[in-house]
Amino acid sequence: MNKKHCFILFFVFVFCGNSFSQQLNYTLSRDFLWGFDNYYNNKEQNFQTFVKPYRFCDVNAITDSTAKFPRLLAGTKAEAHDRLKKKAELEIYPLLTAQTGYQFSSPSRMTSDLAIGGSMICNIGEKFSVNFKALAGKGVFDSSTDSIIKQTHVVPGMGVSYRANNDSVNTMYAYQYFSGYVSYSPNKIFNIQAGQDKQFWGDGYRSLFLSDVAAPYPYLKITTNIWHLTYVNLYTIMKDATNPSGFKSDWLNKYATFHYLGWNATKRINIGLFESIVWQGTDSSRYRGYDVNYLNPVIFFRPTEYANGSSDNAFLGLSFKIKLFKKQQVYGQVLLDEFVLKEVMRDIKHTYSSDTSKSGWWANKQAFQIGIKIFDLFNVKNLNFQMEYNYVRPYTYAHGSVQQNYGHMNQPLAHPLGANFWETCTFLNYRMKRFFVEAKCIYAVYGADSAGTDYGKNIFISYTKRPRDYENFTTQGFQTKLITASLRVAYILDTQMNLKIELGFADRIIQTNYSTKQTPYIFIGIKTDLCNLYHDY
Repeated sequence: MNKKHCFILFFVFVFCGNSFSQQLNYTLSRDFLWGFDNYYNNKEQNFQTFVKPYRFCDVNAITDSTAKFPRLLAGTKAEAHDRLKKKAELEIYPLLTAQTGYQFSSPSRMTSDLAIGGSMICNIGEKFSVNFKALAGKGVFDSSTDSIIKQTHVVPGMGVSYRANNDSVNTMYAYQYFSGYVSYSPNKIFNIQAGQDKQFWGDGYRSLFLSDVAAPYPYLKITTNIWHLTYVNLYTIMKDATNPSGFKSDWLNKYATFHYLGWNATKRINIGLFESIVWQGTDSSRYRGYDVNYLNPVIFFRPTEYANGSSDNAFLGLSFKIKLFKKQQVYGQVLLDEFVLKEVMRDIKHTYSSDTSKSGWWANKQAFQIGIKIFDLFNVKNLNFQMEYNYVRPYTYAHGSVQQNYGHMNQPLAHPLGANFWETCTFLNYRMKRFFVEAKCIYAVYGADSAGTDYGKNIFISYTKRPRDYENFTTQGFQTKLITASLRVAYILDTQMNLKIELGFADRIIQTNYSTKQTPYIFIGIKTDLCNLYHDY
């Protein structure tokens, strides 16, 4: 780190404040959310946990009412209220990543990730806030992440990759991360945000609707909370980066609009309706831009899509969460990309039949998720368990026009595996004050493409290249088993900056009928936890 970087780091530490506005977004990092999810699992709590990130006004109310998680805001609730009386505040925080690791498998390699940046927060009264984050870094990554970067030209979850050395084996990549937004709440019912950031819609580890896998993107979000209802309108601008050149100048604009309506039907049952549509900004004959038909905040996309010639990529979904008892919950999602009842019934009819020639229609593009969370397992405070199952049929999220796939900058907007797979995710974690330890195991079976044939996993390929219309089934193609297991220990150094030191071990196994590849990996580092970064796909 040179003198200039040291000066910048000193500057941001000197000017660090200790307050947060009610309208700022809380972190998406799962390590910090378990205590909130535990609290909101109480049947007396009416807050809907599906749409993330939360705002600080969502969590301020509970920091003094429970001791189940560390104080994540500075001071007491009364002190926070006094600070909010100030007309304006400006705060600057450091952002830092300094991590190293070692991959044991052949060829073995040392990995590194060093990045520095800052976060600026500006609060104007109680209703208006601004947050901006910028981070720049360089890294040599494990072989799995390295292969993804070579293929996508993107550092997963961060942004565009730039080659920083001439080493073909231990390639170093430079990257930049930018996010920020303005947040305004005229009253307790509405919140309006505009900026560039990530979103996560779901109660599980994965989301089949909208996840935080991809890099940040520009958005406008309007959230309405009234009675037992939460309604969200999300308008976004994204990038199609499938051009093989990899140059940013060859990327094309694409647009997406999302709606979610959540209803607390009872004290224990939450039901949600989801819809989204993705369309390309340009095609061979015209410049389209943001279609005004999709700006209507209450419209259903399917009727409009049909009226426009059914050229866009539309999705419908249903979510649910049931608080079984005081410390347990069941949650799930169902997603429909295409749904023709006749073809679905044909699949059901042929489930136990040896004749599959007229079943397995390629456009039966559906997905579902089912999961369970148990808080304070065996009555051990802060010991949590989670298990989740995800199932996505072939060609889901893909489109005939590659530019209209359900992705942004060569990464999926939903599940990182794309489609044509099933998966189980199992977690056991424990927190004691500032210490956090988690064991995780992901087991997935997917069907990879073989000999240039599109079997439905890669959502960035046009589904017009499919080999057949019928006899399609989940995990078809070059069947592959993926097992990722990890054990991670973290100590939170500063809860305000989400700064933590982390030590972990991970093992990745890819198994086919012909070979098995195992990649054990150990790492240690210190970092400000900007967002969830996924390495288990």
